[in-house]
Amino acid sequence: MVGTMPLDAPGVIAAAFGCEAAVASIVATKAAYRHYPARSMIAGSEALPQQLYIVIAGRARMLAYAIDGRLVVVEDFKAGALFGEGALFDSAAASHEVTAVDPVDAGAFERHVFLTLMSGYSCIALAVSRLLVARLEATTRRLVEGATLSAAGRIHAELLRQARSSPDMTIRPAPVLATLALSVQSTRESVSRAINALQKRGIIRRDEVALTVVAPHRLEELIY
Repeated sequence: MVGTMPLDAPGVIAAAFGCEAAVASIVATKAAYRHYPARSMIAGSEALPQQLYIVIAGRARMLAYAIDGRLVVVEDFKAGALFGEGALFDSAAASHEVTAVDPVDAGAFERHVFLTLMSGYSCIALAVSRLLVARLEATTRRLVEGATLSAAGRIHAELLRQARSSPDMTIRPAPVLATLALSVQSTRESVSRAINALQKRGIIRRDEVALTVVAPHRLEELIY
């Protein structure tokens, strides 16, 4: 659904690109804003990518299908996250799709518009460069972990990675077991067993709203 610019769009853009408020306000006017209901598709996997998106509010998820038909979570996108950067570089049709987990407000930039912004504002170009480096690092990490770690090791590594993104080593909200299983290419049952075992050993503490890694060093020792 096409809509007007959300009031917080310039602030989200300023934080995402690391640019001044005046530049963010200009960038914000160049996007077309849309609202996506929960579970609706934002970008499909068949058509050539045509637009780059920035999430203004809500949460979206990139999903891909493995050769054997398994569904894999590639990445989650929260406010300020960018996706669809393949549209900038004549990429082939995407092998993934992006759907709204929660209701999502997003801004979509046409290719020629965003390339002009990159040429005119160094902060935009640097932000895209950082994004591409981060995506490459994440892909490399997944390949290494898939080749060197057991299913339990991948679960432990993902829990530790998510916890370390918070200063108090707490994942909020508590991870959904089925989603965590998709992200580490395992099963919900394996994730449930691993988390229950960690709780019994006092390595993590979990309730309905959060999961806290109490003993990160012990969890790290279990990865390998």
